[in-house]
Amino acid sequence: MMLKTHVMIALFVVLFFISFVSHPFVFVLSVLVATVIPDLDSNTSSYGRHTIFRPLQFFVRHRGIIHSFTTAVVLSLLLAIKWPVISFGFFVGYSIHLLSDSFTKEGIQPFWPLHFKSYGPLVTGGRIEESLFFLLIFVNAFIFFITIILR
Repeated sequence: MMLKTHVMIALFVVLFFISFVSHPFVFVLSVLVATVIPDLDSNTSSYGRHTIFRPLQFFVRHRGIIHSFTTAVVLSLLLAIKWPVISFGFFVGYSIHLLSDSFTKEGIQPFWPLHFKSYGPLVTGGRIEESLFFLLIFVNAFIFFITIILR
């Protein structure tokens, strides 16, 4: 999926969790940062195309180890040791990215190093993804305004 769709899906999930977290700003920020991280292994992604990420891309292939729940859990546990307040948001953002990519034709290897692959019918950047993106804009705006009005 494209970055913009990942962000809209992440915001959709954030809108449901936000009232249950103790530090909402930190939660939103960590979800949004984490939803970008798995695509740093691709030199064609929005942020991965920057030169600073070339060394990472030399050692890993796109949708390999970085696109796995194994990495999401390990990184989240490491964060929980040093910065526990951001670890839940990080795990949510990272996991949402992986779950979203598991519905694309390219799929992901969710439990690396196991070779099982999870994939679906969506074409990255295709019509269905574009439609989902625009639908999520409206749904997120609706949920956001409803929660403000009902407060």
